[in-house]
This record gives sequence, structure tokens and C-alpha cells, in this order.
Amino acid sequence: MMRALVAALALSAASPLLAAEPDAYSALKAMDGHWIATATNGHTRAIDNTCARTGLFFVCEQAVGGTPAAIVVFMPKGHEERKLVFRTQTLTAGGDRPGPWREVTIEDGVWTYADLEHSAGGKRRFRITHSGPDYMHAETQVSAKDDDWITVSSENLTRAP
Repeated sequence: MMRALVAALALSAASPLLAAEPDAYSALKAMDGHWIATATNGHTRAIDNTCARTGLFFVCEQAVGGTPAAIVVFMPKGHEERKLVFRTQTLTAGGDRPGPWREVTIEDGVWTYADLEHSAGGKRRFRITHSGPDYMHAETQVSAKDDDWITVSSENLTRAP
């Protein structure tokens, strides 16, 4: 699931985001390219994101280890100063039934996918922190309360040539 969320993005051309932000797609474009993901357990895999604006949407198709994995679509929901909010949908290469639309907030280089799942341990969320154009840190966290989050897995992504 983490790799699908790292995957791709899309936006509405008629969005008020575009009026307030000269290039509202710039945060989304950062995902394009070849990445090496290393999990905390040392497992490493190649992730390739092929991204393009298709008109109404900005879409990235993701391959993991050379195998097509997912397409993730992001559409703008709103914005505040330095904070963008999107609705997102993941379509898997296996043709699984899509889940519900989710929400991601991008603020100061941190992408937070909130309330992704409800499990026995409580709500789950996924965060990606961009530290420059060539490095990201991703975490999956769980919480029984909204202010008490525990990291259950993480990985670092480094842009590869």
C-alpha cells in the first residue's frame, strides 16, 4: 500500500489552486522519475514514476521493480496559504476494486495522507516528507487518538540517475 501512495497525482485545471499558485503542479511533479526505496528492514526496490498532466488531471503511473503497480489520481480540494489539499484515488495494475477517495494535504514539503485505514490498532495515516528534489522519507503511522501517532513502518526514497 505504501508504494501505491507514493505513486502518482492529478489535479483539476479549473481549480482555485491554480489561480492562487503559479504552478500548483510543482509539488506533484516532484514524484516523477526513478527512485530507490530502502525500508527500515534494509529491503531495497526500484520505483519508477512516469508523470504527465493530461488536461483535467496530473497522473503518475508507477512501476515497482520494473512491474506496473498503480496509477494514483489527485484532484484539488482547496488551499490555504502554503497548504494544498487534494482528493486522491489509487488504481492498481491488478484491477482491484478502487477504494474510497482519500485526502492528502501538502504543506511545507510534507505530504500527509490522513485516516487511510481503520484497523484494530486505530486509524492509520501515511506521511511523505520531501527534503529537497532528490530525497523523501515515508512513514506509516497508527493511532487510537488523533494526537498520539506511532510509526509502524518507514522507508527512504532517493532519486536515482
